[in-house]
Amino acid sequence: MQKRKRRFLRKGQNLMMLRAIRLEKAKKAEQQKELTISNAITRCKLASAEVIPDMDELLQNNTIGNLVDSLGRDNKKKIRAEAADALAHIASGSSEHSNLIAKAGAVPRLIRLFQSSDPEVSEKGVLSLGNLLHFAPNLRDFIISHGFVQKLISSIQDKNTPTVIVAHLTWVLRKLCISPQPSPPDDVAGILQALKILLHKQEAKIVEDSLMAVRNLAHGSDMIQILLGSEVVSRILYLLDHDDAMVQKAAVQALRNLACGSEEQTQELLKNNIFPHVSALMSHTDADIRNQVLWLLQNIADGNHSHRQAIMSAGLLPKILDNLKADAIPLKCAAALTITMLAIDKDKNLLCYLMRQGVIPEFCNLLFYEDTEVIWNMLHVLSTMLEVDPLFTAEVTGIIEWSGALNNIKMLQSNENEQISQVARKIISDYFS
Repeated sequence: MQKRKRRFLRKGQNLMMLRAIRLEKAKKAEQQKELTISNAITRCKLASAEVIPDMDELLQNNTIGNLVDSLGRDNKKKIRAEAADALAHIASGSSEHSNLIAKAGAVPRLIRLFQSSDPEVSEKGVLSLGNLLHFAPNLRDFIISHGFVQKLISSIQDKNTPTVIVAHLTWVLRKLCISPQPSPPDDVAGILQALKILLHKQEAKIVEDSLMAVRNLAHGSDMIQILLGSEVVSRILYLLDHDDAMVQKAAVQALRNLACGSEEQTQELLKNNIFPHVSALMSHTDADIRNQVLWLLQNIADGNHSHRQAIMSAGLLPKILDNLKADAIPLKCAAALTITMLAIDKDKNLLCYLMRQGVIPEFCNLLFYEDTEVIWNMLHVLSTMLEVDPLFTAEVTGIIEWSGALNNIKMLQSNENEQISQVARKIISDYFS
C-alpha cells in the first residue's frame, strides 16, 4: 500500500514537473517570439529614419514577415499596434516596399486591426493601410477585394466608432479613390454609399477628405458619368457655402474635375445651376479658392460655344476681370487664361468689350511671366484682337507700344518654343514692321 502510494506521488510529481517544463518552454517561446518581434520593430524604426529602408536587409532578416505575423490576434495589443506602425514606416520607403508588405499578407490583417475595439490598435491599422495606398496606388482593387469598403461603411455607421478613426478612414478612402488605372475602382456602389454618409458629417476635415475623394474619382468619362448620376453633385454644391475655406476649396476642386468630361457631361453638370454657387466664391478672401474657381470656369469654357455663353450670361465676366487685375500672379494668370478661353470664338463684341475693360495692358504684363502656356495664350489673344477688325488695330498696337511689351514680343521671336516664336514673328511682321 505504501509503495503504491509513493509511486502515485512520484507520478504526480513527474506530471507537475512535466507541466512546469512545458509552461517554461512556452514562456521562453513566447519571450523569444516577442524578442523577434521587438527586434523587427527596432530594425524597422532604425531603417525608417533613412530616406529609403534597405530592402535586402528587411528580406534577409524576414522583418516584414515577422511584423505581419505580429498583427495576428494571438499577440498583445501593444505588439500589434507597434507592428502596424512599423509596417507603415516600411511602406513609406517606396511602392516596392508597399507591394512587398501586401504580398506578405498584411492587408487582411490590417483590415481586421482597424476594427479593433482598442483605439490605438485601430488607429495604427488604419494609418498603415493608408500608407500602403499612398505609396502604391496599384493596390487599390487588391485592398477593396478584401472587403475594405464594406467594413469601412460598417465602421462609419457605428455610432461608437471614435471620430478620430472615422477621420483616418476617410483619409484612407481618399487615397483609395486615386485611380492609377483608367477603369473605375471595384465596388463603386460601396464607395458612393460611404461618401454619401461622410459628406454629411459635421467635422470639416472629414468632409474635406470626402470631397477630395470625389475629386480623385472624377477621372475618365465612365467615372464622371457615374458621379453625375449620383447624389454627390447636389451635396458638393451645398458645401460650396460651407464656413470652412478648406471644405469650399475641396468642393470647387471636385467640380473642376467633373467639368473635365465630354461636352454632354459638362452640359449635364451645368443643369445643376452651378454658377450662382461659384459666383460668390470669385470674391472670396482666399485667393486660392478664387484661383480654383477660375480653373473650373476654364474647364467649362473648353467645352463648346453654349458653355462659354452660359458663363457670360451668368454675369461672371466682370468678376473674372476683377481677378485679372489682382496682385497675385497665379490669380492673374488663371483669369487671363479663362478670358482667352472665352474669346476663342473671336466674337467681335466680346473682344471690343474686353479692350474697353483694359485687358490688353494686363495681357502685355503677363508676357514677362516665365510660363510657356501663359505667354503663348497671351500672344494668341493679342494676335486675335489685332486681326479681328481693322478698326481695332491702331488702338491695340498703340497699347502694346505704350505698355512696353513690344520689345518683349520682339525678343519672343527667337523663343525656343516654336508656337510662341511663330506667333511673335507674325505679330511683328504684320503690325510693327
